[in-house]
Amino acid sequence: MGNKAEKEIKPYEQDKLAKVPSWLKILLLKYWAAGAAYYFFAVGGAFLWNNNDQYDIGRLMVIMILGIALFNNLIVRPIVRYMRNSRDNTYYYNVVNNKGALSFFLNLGYAIIIMLPLERITDFLGNHNLLFDVFGVGNDALDPFMFALIYVILDFIALFIKNSSIAIYRKIKYKD
Repeated sequence: MGNKAEKEIKPYEQDKLAKVPSWLKILLLKYWAAGAAYYFFAVGGAFLWNNNDQYDIGRLMVIMILGIALFNNLIVRPIVRYMRNSRDNTYYYNVVNNKGALSFFLNLGYAIIIMLPLERITDFLGNHNLLFDVFGVGNDALDPFMFALIYVILDFIALFIKNSSIAIYRKIKYKD
């Protein structure tokens, strides 16, 4: 009974989720979005790229580039922008921070840049039977969990390059 009275006295107290660092929330959001994009666009859209039991990697790449761009533009980018506050600039965790139609086209370009090495990495891992198979569909099959893990790693590398380039540019520009 005393606990409820304390809650009423402190209605604006931070909850436990507020104590989780923003970078961890954004990492989980990006992991979920990449896995969901793969599940909906690659697995769900398999009828578009399945040709007599032979997978057309070109069609799959186009579908996945579009899926990743849509998920980044419509889900990840707005949530990361809304998480920004005076203590934490979450813009560092997004490669594309623009609004409007320009944001979609920049996310489309970013998806192309990320999907090309991702396809090569998954091809290499599949040829050497190194893919983590959560659903038990076979050693050479890619599942949403493994796709999302590789995507998050490549996204981290792209963010590191972007943020390092900006820091170097600012250091050079404002050097005395």
